[in-house]
Amino acid sequence: MNGNGKQRILDEIDNYQDSVFAIIGFINFYRFDDAAGEMRSDVVAFQGRKLTPSSEKAVNSDGNAVKYLTPDLGVLLPTNSGVLGEVKRSFPSEEQYWFDDFGQLMAYDDDLLGWPSATGTVASHDVALIVHQARGKAVCRFYDKHHGNKIQFQRPFCIVEFNRSNERQAYFFFRTAVGHLTDVSVNAKLENGVQVPMWALTRAYSEIKIYDNEPPLAYLLYLIWEHVINAKASENPKYAGLRKRQRLGVELSVDEVVVELHEKFSFHQLHKQTSDRQPKIPNQEWVKRAFDRLVKAGEAEWVDRAEGRLKAQFSRHDDVLAHFVEICAVDEDLAGQLNLFEENR
Repeated sequence: MNGNGKQRILDEIDNYQDSVFAIIGFINFYRFDDAAGEMRSDVVAFQGRKLTPSSEKAVNSDGNAVKYLTPDLGVLLPTNSGVLGEVKRSFPSEEQYWFDDFGQLMAYDDDLLGWPSATGTVASHDVALIVHQARGKAVCRFYDKHHGNKIQFQRPFCIVEFNRSNERQAYFFFRTAVGHLTDVSVNAKLENGVQVPMWALTRAYSEIKIYDNEPPLAYLLYLIWEHVINAKASENPKYAGLRKRQRLGVELSVDEVVVELHEKFSFHQLHKQTSDRQPKIPNQEWVKRAFDRLVKAGEAEWVDRAEGRLKAQFSRHDDVLAHFVEICAVDEDLAGQLNLFEENR
């Protein structure tokens, strides 16, 4: 193994975690009351909620019907106004594909149905793109170049840059790069740029680790092994005396993992009162792919794949995440070797 696959996976996990924190950090500007020092009870935040487009936008530019839109983040304010946003940690290398990303944002510029309000609608809402600072200037230039032509918004639109600093006191930095937000207080903070200490976000949202974008396989395997399989194994009397390389059989199902991770690590904690249009995260297909990888690694066997039932062979690992990064890196390096072989034919 040359290590390239391992580094790619670690980078993907970092990017995924940054996206989670970007979602959390942005909605927290609306949820947290600085004067009172506590969360506002009159602000509702959501992630991945299914919103129904109006009849004017029920068909996309490719001619395909659009049943739902699922923004990365949403905020409903007591003024019956709101914000919808999309987090983009990275963009394709070829700018022609950026129109697809802006097309997704323009789809939010609509009279959407399904907000967690009494009527399912809002009087008005902003649209925000939250993009990593490394891509911020390029994305802003692209927007400026095409704004008013291929890129158009009727509602307030802004681009917010974010970045993570790993200094002695780690923090996330947010700043508006283009446009403005309707909420005067939040807009003022972001116009000047604001540093949000990591400890503040982890203290308030410590359990949130996944959102409605599929996590890197190694990271999902880590969550399943550490927080579902390990918990079930601990119920066995032999667990306490289990030595390294010894194994305990643990039976579990796809549905069981979905419920456990959804309730413990998704944005479920924000949706308990408004869960009607919220998807269960992780979805079944993600978990089934993770189960398949455990079987391939020889750490589990299917009891009934059609029914999603698995028997894992639990064993202790010094570093669970590192263990699954190593396993998945084998796939990454093999894929790289195959690509190189194809190119050299």
